[in-house]
Amino acid sequence: MGIIIGSLLGYKFGGWFGMLMGAWVGHTIEQSITGGRAGDSKKQTQESFFNALFLSMGKLAKVDGKVSPSEIERTEGIMQHMKLNQEMRQRAINLFNQGKDPSHNIDSALSQFGRLARRSLSLKQIFLEMLIDVAEADGMISQAEHRMIEQTCRLIGYPVQLLSAMMKMRGFRSAGGYQQNQQQGANRQQSRRPTNRNAPFNPYQVLGVGESDNKTTVRKAYKRLMSQHHPDKLVSKGLPPEMMKVAEEKAKQIQLSWEKVKDLKGW
Repeated sequence: MGIIIGSLLGYKFGGWFGMLMGAWVGHTIEQSITGGRAGDSKKQTQESFFNALFLSMGKLAKVDGKVSPSEIERTEGIMQHMKLNQEMRQRAINLFNQGKDPSHNIDSALSQFGRLARRSLSLKQIFLEMLIDVAEADGMISQAEHRMIEQTCRLIGYPVQLLSAMMKMRGFRSAGGYQQNQQQGANRQQSRRPTNRNAPFNPYQVLGVGESDNKTTVRKAYKRLMSQHHPDKLVSKGLPPEMMKVAEEKAKQIQLSWEKVKDLKGW
């Protein structure tokens, strides 16, 4: 309820960015009142995250008819970032292949992850971000892929309205499926390169803000993203330890983007 109220108020006063910010504030307030997620084993949540993620990646890659080389490459890149040992790597591959099988239903795995994650909005968001990374590997999210991601939101208990806001902030516009703006697509490809101060990337795109936004708006976006993607915080909520490196790189990219915007604006 806190997420719903916060997102509605945020959208009214701040558009898509306000919706995400409001949802996060509402989620935080609700957690402080209810005491947050309690009683579930962190290990169970980590196992569920891992299983649901690679099953979903396999299903998503196959949902529009065939698995593209770019989708395989993107999934492989995620596994490399996770630095999986041989046993865990094989397990991830097996789950991916199970997900590709049209006869294999992954709904129960997603529902289980949603139950274990409960009110952990940030954990569910990073889960969806990784699915979107696979879906957009070729710069286009098809209607079938988008429908599946929306269904995933419902099964794990993540508001679909926030998914739409997330997609718009990532530079996607509706065009049959979700077609990424050409320039923003190029910027996102650049932003996936190793995060160092000499690497070209669009810091506004990483932060989900516009070049004309004021310092207060950009700072709020930066703080919200850092809170959502803080590695230790995510692991404490059930992010698999193997995902720590991915979360760390994302947090570094967010920090670097904030520093870059401050330099560009002279703040």
